[in-house]
Amino acid sequence: MDFFIDFLKNNFENCIWLAVILVSMCPLLESKIAIPLAMNTAIWGSGAFQPITALLIAFIGNIIPCYAILLISRKMKNKTAGFLTSNFINKYSRKSFEIENKYSNIKKYLALTGFVAVPLPLTGIWSGSLIAGLTNLNINYCLISIIAGAFISASAITLLCTIFSNSTMEILMISIIIIIAFLIIDLIFSFKSKIKKIRSK
Repeated sequence: MDFFIDFLKNNFENCIWLAVILVSMCPLLESKIAIPLAMNTAIWGSGAFQPITALLIAFIGNIIPCYAILLISRKMKNKTAGFLTSNFINKYSRKSFEIENKYSNIKKYLALTGFVAVPLPLTGIWSGSLIAGLTNLNINYCLISIIAGAFISASAITLLCTIFSNSTMEILMISIIIIIAFLIIDLIFSFKSKIKKIRSK
């Protein structure tokens, strides 16, 4: 814990905004970690950002990779002729199929917004953009939907950090622990499903 705080102070004390942007651009971390980090007085002292500033900087950093992910995943989907969706990221392709085929036109984009808006691990800009890229939905409308979801998510996290303003360090650490726990659980389930497939053969 002390190593984490010292690393941030030594490298980003004079440019906190850069640390917030870089963290918010990272998959899994995004604004879920960037906002409590930006508002954390235990790390930055009096230099910690106010809620609105933290929200805006984390939101801007969060949406920077969005369009690129959309374009890359759409191109990969077209170039790989189904390999990507059948073997590489099954769970994301299932979600993209659900959004594309189980909803009416307006609900498709609302479902995408809702998915990105939930501030949990494995949701957010990266997952939402990847899922949208694996569909045949209009990229521009997808972009608007994802940005709206990202703003809702960032606002919810900012509200949480504002209400519990004396516990932003705890919120930050709990968020990191939840992300790690989700990753471990996801790896366990993926491993089990692979074993089942091998046994069934």
